[in-house]
Amino acid sequence: MPFLYSIEEHKKDKHKYAMITGFDEKASDLVVPAEIDGYTVEAIGNHAFSGRQDLISVSLPGTVKTLYGFAFHNCRKLKKIALFDSIDDYYDGVCRQCDSLKEVEITMIRGWYEVVRNFLADNDRTLRFILNLQTDPGTEAEPPVRSVLTFPEYVYDFNENTMARTIQFSIAGSGMFYRECVDRRSIDYRQYDRLFEKAVIDGGEISENIAIDRLLYPVELSDDFRKTYEEHVRANAESILRRLVEQYPDEPENLGTVKALLTYNNDDPDKEVLPGRAIDEAIKLSADKGFAQMSAVLMEAGRTLAEDQMFKL
Repeated sequence: MPFLYSIEEHKKDKHKYAMITGFDEKASDLVVPAEIDGYTVEAIGNHAFSGRQDLISVSLPGTVKTLYGFAFHNCRKLKKIALFDSIDDYYDGVCRQCDSLKEVEITMIRGWYEVVRNFLADNDRTLRFILNLQTDPGTEAEPPVRSVLTFPEYVYDFNENTMARTIQFSIAGSGMFYRECVDRRSIDYRQYDRLFEKAVIDGGEISENIAIDRLLYPVELSDDFRKTYEEHVRANAESILRRLVEQYPDEPENLGTVKALLTYNNDDPDKEVLPGRAIDEAIKLSADKGFAQMSAVLMEAGRTLAEDQMFKL
């Protein structure tokens, strides 16, 4: 097996387990096993995968309890990490300088959100969390409820006051405020939603992504904030569809997002979040780029919308 590992003894109960210390081959999508040679894999060692430029995604089993320092440090192409909330110890710099890291997927078995806090503390960039929430804590119910939350980036800004001989600092961006919504045992969804006006000020696609994910995965979403997110998506529909279409070759999951937005509130056409003009523009763009599957999905939605409008007349 290409995994490098050592056998460790637990300090408390003296049981032996495997700690991954490296991987002896190239890999783009790395899946760490739950067991090696009869030993349960419970830890990823210091600098185990540090500096690897081949890793794009990493999947860790629910047996892993410890992520040691700089385990994935400087993996510049790493885009996604999938793991469980089994992590009890998260050491400094696990994903530091992972400049491409965008998505962390966590299967929540214990309801232990400390691992979310740890990833956020380790990274000041925008991170999107896919949280698979068990409907009955302590069991592996199928399928779990999914919550998808984007946490914006933030920047520390340092300014030197030469007259006062002091260094003053400020925080730019809404990311630090969003990070305060997470504690060890829960996420304050109400506070998360209340911060949306700050994300809108940040501008760009971040506020659009927050609104889309809250509408499509509405865990603890109140009617008032639902309307706020709907209005934001509706107002930015052309920008959203243009981006989803243009990024489609590199992010094929965008097709599913487009489908979900097109069928959002399908039972009430007056509340649809993608106006016809935005769909028409997206159809033209997708056709020009030769995206056959995306075009088919958009054209079907366009036909349905036109039929609904004719029926009203």
